[in-house]
Amino acid sequence: MSKEYLRPGVFVEEVPPGEQPVQAVGTSTGAFIGIAEKGALNKPKLVTNWSQFVKDFGGYRRDAFLAHAVQGFFLNGGSRCFVVRVASATAAIASATLSDRAGAPLDTLGVQALNEGEWGNRLSLDTADGTKIPATEFMLVVKLDGEVVETWGDLSLDPEAENYVEAVVNDDSAYIQVTDLESVTAVPDNRPAVQVDTPLAGGADGASDITDSDYVGDSADRTGLYAFDTVDEINNLCVPGVSTQTVVQAALDYCDGRGDCGFIVDSPEGGDPISTKTFRELFDSSRGYYYFPRIKVLDPLTKRVKVVPPSGHIAGVFARSDGGRGVHKAPSNEVVRGAVGLEYEVTDGEQEILNPAGVNCIRVFRGRGIRIWGARTMSSDRSLTHIHKRRFLMFVEESVSESTQWIVHEPSDERLWGKIVRSVSAFLRRQWLEGALFGSSETEAYYVKCDAETNPPEVRAAFQVITEIGVNIVETAEFVVFRIAQWSGGRRISE
Repeated sequence: MSKEYLRPGVFVEEVPPGEQPVQAVGTSTGAFIGIAEKGALNKPKLVTNWSQFVKDFGGYRRDAFLAHAVQGFFLNGGSRCFVVRVASATAAIASATLSDRAGAPLDTLGVQALNEGEWGNRLSLDTADGTKIPATEFMLVVKLDGEVVETWGDLSLDPEAENYVEAVVNDDSAYIQVTDLESVTAVPDNRPAVQVDTPLAGGADGASDITDSDYVGDSADRTGLYAFDTVDEINNLCVPGVSTQTVVQAALDYCDGRGDCGFIVDSPEGGDPISTKTFRELFDSSRGYYYFPRIKVLDPLTKRVKVVPPSGHIAGVFARSDGGRGVHKAPSNEVVRGAVGLEYEVTDGEQEILNPAGVNCIRVFRGRGIRIWGARTMSSDRSLTHIHKRRFLMFVEESVSESTQWIVHEPSDERLWGKIVRSVSAFLRRQWLEGALFGSSETEAYYVKCDAETNPPEVRAAFQVITEIGVNIVETAEFVVFRIAQWSGGRRISE
């Protein structure tokens, strides 16, 4: 409807575009879940570099592979991932209770580590008088391993004061949280007594008794895998080193349920080709990508070679391949950066058994390094047996879905159908020009159909708009055959 004008003059109107272009979504954001030294439990945290991971989750552990996987992700080309820390129910937060200055001291301030873990037992506190108003305020000094990491000066126990201890410390501290225990001792003796090196205690990692259910989690509570429900943009899920049937199946089901991500599966530790093939055949999902064997890296903790699961490194290779070539390129024949060896060296004959079974081998090639040498999914569906096809389809589906939200509640008629066709076709044409779709012409590479045939009266009566999209995804050159023949003049001898 045109705007009503009530006076003479020149008027300028902004006209919204007829349709919104489809924007390509990201394909390389990692999602990691595992045991860490510290960090909030079951809360996804965006991490964009290794230093940030160490700050938020701690460093390497001897009993877990999360840190090795995230480091491998960034080393191989990953740039952003979400990390979820999990633990068993025995995980506990280290704490201390500070007493006041009364003749018979009462508890006045509770202090606890920012989150669960033995790391909190390394914290200690100094308490002293404040510097601005020493008679009524106090200072709180936080130490880690005896070194000062935070100093909170001129704090008050008056809830109405700007420097109230709970408001000041709990908003900004990277190490502790405090609770005013509301001592009945009169001011100013209700302040914490002057003390040095009061230790926090009782912190526990909840790592030694962690179970499959802690990794799987609960959808209602958004724990474990379901912690990622609040994150829309994850693409490649990893549960580093956890290769039980329960967790693998749950992760595959989770990815299938979301529809927008895949699960990079680590083969069990110490596996051989036969056991690996047997384990792989327990599952059937095009959103599962199974890799064998585990890789060897130089462990920063021991300065020795350590066998670690490859999923984090593989997720990094996915990101590197996507950025360099595109999601339509199979993430194979790529060097695994950081790998110095393999737990098991697969032979050509063994890979001839594993590859058709959907096991992607990591191989050593003389002069070419350690490379991913397979690009299969864990699916029995012959149309989705290759990773690049599954990932490209997810890419198209999510790109179209997120970019066409403007369609909701629009009148369903020929004009809307035409807008949809033009918008989606323009997006697919870009993919064809970039080499993702096969065909010498656009009509051979893709089609978009949204018309009266796909939207008959009964569909419109159900308040639906149906668009049919077909894509001819380029195949990967998995088997390269050179036919060599002797040729001498008019005679040809073939082998």
